[in-house]
Amino acid sequence: MRFFSFYLFLFICLSGITCINGGFKGWLLNLFLKCNYLSNFVSLTGPVSRNQSLDVSQIGVYFYDFQRDRSKSFPIDKAAKGILSYDKLDKHKKFYMFVSGYATYINHTNANLVRKTFENVPNSYLILIDHSAYTNDADGRKKSYERSVEYVYSIGLKLAQMLAELNQGGINAKRFHAIGHSLGSQMLGYVGTNFMNTTGNKIARITALDPAGPCFTKSFREEQIRAGVADYVEVYHCDDGGLGTSSVLGDTDFYMNTGSAQPQCSFPSTNKCSHKACVSMWMASVDHRFLARQCDKFKSFKQWKCSNNITTTAGFWNPGTAKGIYYFSTKGYKLDVL
Repeated sequence: MRFFSFYLFLFICLSGITCINGGFKGWLLNLFLKCNYLSNFVSLTGPVSRNQSLDVSQIGVYFYDFQRDRSKSFPIDKAAKGILSYDKLDKHKKFYMFVSGYATYINHTNANLVRKTFENVPNSYLILIDHSAYTNDADGRKKSYERSVEYVYSIGLKLAQMLAELNQGGINAKRFHAIGHSLGSQMLGYVGTNFMNTTGNKIARITALDPAGPCFTKSFREEQIRAGVADYVEVYHCDDGGLGTSSVLGDTDFYMNTGSAQPQCSFPSTNKCSHKACVSMWMASVDHRFLARQCDKFKSFKQWKCSNNITTTAGFWNPGTAKGIYYFSTKGYKLDVL
């Protein structure tokens, strides 16, 4: 597991043996140390600030009706009202909400891929969330990942309030499917919890693509995306123990290939590439169904020791009935590296 190798790397560095200070590995090591040193992030208190006075009013909400080739954008506080007043809004369609990760923005490659994918998904609307004012270190914004983590709860709370207003406006909670990547996946834990506390209902489904690991993996379970915050929570692991969490969290936890280093990714960008590949995989699954098999570990999966175990479909077409840990392979299918 990459989680073990990362801690071995940490042990070597702290033991005084020479290690790389620069580059991605150095950044990841420094981040790990900061998250465990800063009082806001240690496991005794949880990693996320629940200071509800944090202003997140600059969140942007982008609403897409691809069937009519129309789109609208709103500030978060006016989004629910704007969507509900949309001309000929069909409240019986599926509402997909995508929440991206750290250092992204509305025209980032992830957002572009999501838009392109959902152009061809019938009977649905797409809602893209742009929280870059609080999580992107460009243009003088917040300077670090660990500072961005402080906004996770407040952003999740604000998104839950928006969905609750949509629900109160006549959109059934069973029409909501929230999808998150990395830091966005962890935000969805708070979206689900606060939506449930406000409405008494649960979002139908949450898809967590490689939930962020740094500042979260060793925290309390209730500080992370997890089973129970929606009717069904599926978690996909693509960079387990690196940029993605090493925790098993969902009703179903899917491990893509090894669950860590992805076959199309190579040094020195293995972690970043593998982490991003989760988005590519899930979007590709709209047109390509991946067969997943229940299995406790990759070695057993690779050696066909789980060949008689239960199977299900990973990705967009997952029926949401499977429970436990599943592995699937993307061999023979070329995934774009974002």
